[in-house]
Parts: sequence; C-alpha cells; structure tokens
Amino acid sequence: MVDNTAVTPTLRAVYEELIERASRPPYDRLSNHHRQRFVARCGAFAGDHPGAESRDAASWEDVLVRGGLARIIIPELDDPSERDAAAALITPHRGVYEFRRVGSDTVATDEWSGAAFVITPSDDFARSLVELDSLCQARLAPDDGGCAVLPGTVYHSAEVRSAVSEVLKVAHERCCPTDIVMDSLLKMEHVWHSHSRVKPRYAYRADRLLTTASDNG
Repeated sequence: MVDNTAVTPTLRAVYEELIERASRPPYDRLSNHHRQRFVARCGAFAGDHPGAESRDAASWEDVLVRGGLARIIIPELDDPSERDAAAALITPHRGVYEFRRVGSDTVATDEWSGAAFVITPSDDFARSLVELDSLCQARLAPDDGGCAVLPGTVYHSAEVRSAVSEVLKVAHERCCPTDIVMDSLLKMEHVWHSHSRVKPRYAYRADRLLTTASDNG
C-alpha cells in the first residue's frame, strides 16, 4: 500500500502542527471526545491490525475538519503563511475517489458527487494512487495550484467496488448527507476487514447506512 503520510510538504507541516496542538491542553479533551464519537460511528481496529494506522489517521482528520479544531486553532499560528495553508483544512471535499491520468494531470473523480479535481503536482502520494484498483475515501483540500489528499485516507478494495456503487446509488435515492454516507462506508469497511470469509455485499449493503451523523455515537 502507498504511504498515507506523503501529502504535500507545506500541507503536511501545518497539518502535523495542528494535530500536535489538538492533542494537548486545552484541546486534548475535546479532541478525545470527537475521536470517541468517530470510533462509535465508524469503528476502530486493534493496534496490531493492518488497518489500525489509517483508521487512527482518519479519526484525527475528522477531529480537525468536522470537529472544528482546525478552525479553532488556526488563529493561534504565528506564521501568516501557515495560517493561509491551514485554512484549506476547514472545508475540504469529502468523497470516494478514483484517481486516473488525464494527459499530464492526475485527476480524482468523486464517485459520490461526480465532482472531479486536478491534483497538485507536488502531491506525490495522490499521484501514486493512480496505480491502485481501490477506491480511496478521503478529503481533498486546495493546495498549490490543485488539490492535495489529506492523511486520513481509507481504501475500499477492488473486490468491493460494485457493492460500494450499489450503496451510493441507494444513498442518492434517499438524499443522504455526505457525512452520513462517508461514515457509513467507513463502518462497512470496518465490517469487511473485521470478519473472515465475508462476501462484499454482506459488509457493504444499504441497510448499513446510518440515519443520522450521531448514530452509534
């Protein structure tokens, strides 16, 4: 699997600064609260599970973005350039992406919204995703003439793609909000990787769609 940490250098530096600040007082209790809610909605893996690191990264990403810690902490950054870079983390685009080459560009197409985004040339991580057959559930943020992938990427393997498409179709019919759909897919991915010999349509099915963002959390 490709390296989840290799987003653009500028964005990575400010992202890590925000995580460091969010993990200590006075924000640590609020961060832990949001992480616990994320785990309740989306599931978590034991520390020795192959998916534990990416799921943990996804929970921290959720703390900064949906939990609002990025918006709260950004004004405290001393460097104006860091504040400008960090502002991209306030409203990134959350989706399920397929990455492909279009001419000299790398383009990420969101299977949920249909939106397409050109990836910034400095995001080597995102450009490497073209080589995968998996769908990549992630948030994209504007950065340096394009978009960059945030570190909380989770992968839906090639064998579950058709099941994911069916879930997205039903979610559209129900007019489900994006966060509910994305949380539901993370929960389904957790089921898929938590049980042996499970068929894709057992783990990924419409009756596992959450009804509210607070379901199980």
